[in-house]
Amino acid sequence: MRCVSILFLASHLKRFVPASTGWLRPAADVRFDTFRRDGDSTNVSKNLIISRLCCAAAAALLIGTASASESQIQFQVVVEPFPAEFAGLESTVSNHILRAAGMWGQHINAVNCETNCAIAIEFRIQKSPTPASGRSLRNAPFNNETYNGKIVMEEGMAYKLRTGKAPGGQGPDVEIVIDPAYFKTLWWDPDLQTRNSPMPGDKLDGLSIILRELGHALAFNGFINPVTGNVGGTYISTYDRWVASNGFDFSFSGPTAVGKYGKPIPLATKSSNYFHVGDDVLNVDPVLKSDVMNGIGLQHGQRYSVSPLDIAILADCGLPVK
Repeated sequence: MRCVSILFLASHLKRFVPASTGWLRPAADVRFDTFRRDGDSTNVSKNLIISRLCCAAAAALLIGTASASESQIQFQVVVEPFPAEFAGLESTVSNHILRAAGMWGQHINAVNCETNCAIAIEFRIQKSPTPASGRSLRNAPFNNETYNGKIVMEEGMAYKLRTGKAPGGQGPDVEIVIDPAYFKTLWWDPDLQTRNSPMPGDKLDGLSIILRELGHALAFNGFINPVTGNVGGTYISTYDRWVASNGFDFSFSGPTAVGKYGKPIPLATKSSNYFHVGDDVLNVDPVLKSDVMNGIGLQHGQRYSVSPLDIAILADCGLPVK
């Protein structure tokens, strides 16, 4: 069993400072190259190396602890004060984040991150050009590997789980942001353990949404231009190593994932981007459509879980999976 802190920030001041080590992980789906990615409206210069610091003056109140049997990994949740219309839901959302983190964590053999190591996840509701976004706030070189002359980068959350070390910088490891209008469409499960409570057909499952965004923070992310398939700049991700593109279609050919699926996995290009499996096309494979990381989008009235294919992709991205 593990003890997990849930933190609520009474005030949360932010500033940016140069990082001595590590790289800032651009928002959910924007990398160092100057193209936009899902979950962020900001173009980030590839020369910008900055780190996020939570001001020490910010007042934090420990409002509860939780434990889960899925994983021995420790998770901390920091929730910024919700807008007035959602006030009182902070603990509910925190519990959903812990449950989602445990659902991923139970599949990861994070022996180096089971003592004196915690993954800090920050959550906030904020007006955004995309409904929801998730990211590791920093990333780090992956075992000093290069691929086709590019430096292979690992998501900060994955790096910390794998090594037990922070990838440089200070502050939370992961950030999840949900737009207020989208937040209104989410349903919060009253029974997170069994997930058997009747679900309204006109709502999206909040746990599934958070699960999906944590998937991006773990591995489902990259530096490839999602429109052209070109790889500019200096970096590629552990996910990118296995992505092929002909300028029109993208596929993932990691050996573990291909062994699980039987062939290269088609990735999204139409309604989403290549950080998602399957595309919004006629006769899309139901296996991919039902995946929490699918490129069609999560459906109202439906719950999603981490799939064997998702775990296979994590393995191809260098995470030690069970």
